[in-house]
Amino acid sequence: MIKNQLKVLWKDLFNDESDYINWYFDNVYNEENTKMFLKNNKVYGMLFENSYHISVDEDRFMGRYLVGVGVTPEKRGEGVMKELLLKSLKEAYDFGEEFIYLTPIDKKIYERFGFAYISTLSKYELEFPVLCDFKKEFKIEKIQDESYDQNILIKLKEFYKEVSQEYYVKVAREKEDYKKILSEIFCEDGLIYISYDIAGKINGYMSLVKSESIYVKEILFKDKDTLEGLLSILYGYKDYYKKIEIILPENTYLEDYLDSENLVKKTLKNKVQVRILHVEKVLKRLSKSLKENEEIKIYVQDRYIESNTGVFKINKSEVEKIEGEFDLSLDINDLATLAYGFRDYKSLKKIESFYIKNKDKEQILSSIFIRRINYFNQDF
Repeated sequence: MIKNQLKVLWKDLFNDESDYINWYFDNVYNEENTKMFLKNNKVYGMLFENSYHISVDEDRFMGRYLVGVGVTPEKRGEGVMKELLLKSLKEAYDFGEEFIYLTPIDKKIYERFGFAYISTLSKYELEFPVLCDFKKEFKIEKIQDESYDQNILIKLKEFYKEVSQEYYVKVAREKEDYKKILSEIFCEDGLIYISYDIAGKINGYMSLVKSESIYVKEILFKDKDTLEGLLSILYGYKDYYKKIEIILPENTYLEDYLDSENLVKKTLKNKVQVRILHVEKVLKRLSKSLKENEEIKIYVQDRYIESNTGVFKINKSEVEKIEGEFDLSLDINDLATLAYGFRDYKSLKKIESFYIKNKDKEQILSSIFIRRINYFNQDF
């Protein structure tokens, strides 16, 4: 009964295809990880928590991905979403998790709860002629249903672990994660092309779905020849579809591989917002970047988690919460923006997003709050 209500509400709020909704509730949904606002056994609000292994630099921990966050129109403005979010936030905090994360429809909705962007994806819209000269150098396998060799999941996991090393924050995909990723693609009548090097190891892949255009949901690769081989496959669809849309990591510059930019449109789309739950865990990681004689005092303001608010003294060996003066004052949102490298210190300083009290510490702040590339590309 409740599950059916959730499916109906999902359809009403997000207008996803029924096949996708059924896939989600058959393959991902877990009642224990679902927050609901109920009145007289009727669902008026919902929030789903899907846990994944998160990698930040050398650290690894579980993080909750919040999806399907929604409230019926007649209950909006009554604090339903706030209640659901704060329940999720408190529970994750009590479990000692570093952050929770989501993909927002509108960033302003979640900023007031302490969420901030940490990742971006690139979207390219191409016309087929720009791909006409690419050639295939490696073996490429097409998989379009569940009958594939299960060993591919292990190979995909190993490939992803290698190519994702350049990203500071990312989901550390496991075999079961790839099983769900492929299952989601197939439920949308999509497919995946996998490229293999001469030793039989995966050196790239792309997943795509087809409508009026070819939509490449993800493409990852080790080298130029691999990418060109995958793009040559896309060119083979030229007689059947109008154009191609490709989603890529922020630091993959597809225009560098193309002879012409005339038929190419590139846009950047911010993807994931995180909500820091334990400030000390974040600051301890940053302290590793300090030199032995360096020290910084940061005041953090958190409206919802009292233990996060205060002055933290940071040096190479420890992070300690203290009373007294500070060098830098910022809120929990800006800490996430800086700590995970979405913006560097100088960029955020320009918009006067925080208060620097001790300008003698700016060199230290610039050395620990640097620009980094993170990668999140998953919707469930």
